[in-house]
Amino acid sequence: MNLSLYLARKLTSEISHTITERIIRIASASVAISIMVMLLAIGIVKGFQKEIKEKVTGFSGHILIKNLDLNHSGELALFNESQTFLKQIKKLPYVKSIFPFCQKPGILRTNSDAEGIQCKGIAPRYGQVFINKHLKRGVGLQNSDSTDLNEILISETTANRLNLDTGQRVELYFIQEGAVRRRKPKICGIFNTGIQEIDKNWILSDIRMVQRIYTHGYDSINGFEVFLTSLENLEERTHFINEEISADLTAQSVNETHFQIFQWLSLLDMNVTVIIILMVMVSVVNMMTALLVLIIDRTPMIGILKALGSRNKLIRQLFLYSGAKYLLKGLVIGNIIGLGLGYLQNLTGFIKLKEETYYLSEVPFSISIEEVIMINGLTFMICLVLLIIPAMYVSRIKPVKAIRFN
Repeated sequence: MNLSLYLARKLTSEISHTITERIIRIASASVAISIMVMLLAIGIVKGFQKEIKEKVTGFSGHILIKNLDLNHSGELALFNESQTFLKQIKKLPYVKSIFPFCQKPGILRTNSDAEGIQCKGIAPRYGQVFINKHLKRGVGLQNSDSTDLNEILISETTANRLNLDTGQRVELYFIQEGAVRRRKPKICGIFNTGIQEIDKNWILSDIRMVQRIYTHGYDSINGFEVFLTSLENLEERTHFINEEISADLTAQSVNETHFQIFQWLSLLDMNVTVIIILMVMVSVVNMMTALLVLIIDRTPMIGILKALGSRNKLIRQLFLYSGAKYLLKGLVIGNIIGLGLGYLQNLTGFIKLKEETYYLSEVPFSISIEEVIMINGLTFMICLVLLIIPAMYVSRIKPVKAIRFN
């Protein structure tokens, strides 16, 4: 039988209705609050990063393959869609799909207003899941490889600003080689990604419509967008694809093409690290204080145990077991509250956000089992190791004085 564990159980069962009990409860509550804050901080930040990255990569892919040269207007240069490297890249296990695109800056004009836009021509089946997920009204582009589709998708931001709706026709003007090219497509759908850099500037159309603005054929494109299975090892995969493509082309990761957004997301990790450090410190200080109070409160008992021949090691273990019990209690309560609030937010979305500022209309929450185990294990181990410091006070207690201690 483990004597120190047995004594620890007896000790914790005999401190009810005392000031020591209140102090220990406060310490356990602080651990619960700390672990709750840590879980919510990690879950919310990971949720933000996941949702925003999915939006950005859903619209523009994980890797952009484009021509090295820019023309005089700063537009992406054209190159031929038929490329020998495509078969090799498509065989890579982490490549999900590759789509060509053709884009052109222009002016969207209504009867009363006009606005500069970027028209992105997309291929059939391009981002159907992503577009349908963010479609607010109407339908997606029903384009094919054989016919030209004179329809466009506009953002809800553009629709509200220009007072447009599905079914209406608008005029698009493009400048190509000094000549004005005019198109009059119908609005088939209205989308809202929540990312203002996309919603304010872009409309989507059939790739064939944009290609015919540049040339009379359908062979020229501005680039390929490569969709991967995940963002893991993105820079290494981008470098490998760069080695596979022809010398006049270059591959850029989404980290480069949307640098500001991904830089902002990376800064959130630093905030989480600071929160975790502060919360662990709060837990440690409170648990150390509670254990020290418990030791002082039980000084007569320590004196009796020493008089009966107990060693300092056994008595230290007794109090460490007691501290571990209260620490685990706080962790369990904190996990229940923290994870419960997080998943309740996912189900109901009761905490709202200003989408223009945060890119999302609701606070997201996403945390893995591994992250939960890691944060609990880290907190428990650090606290338990540092609880040795107040437990060392046991060795300074003298049996004769301790028995008479009041």
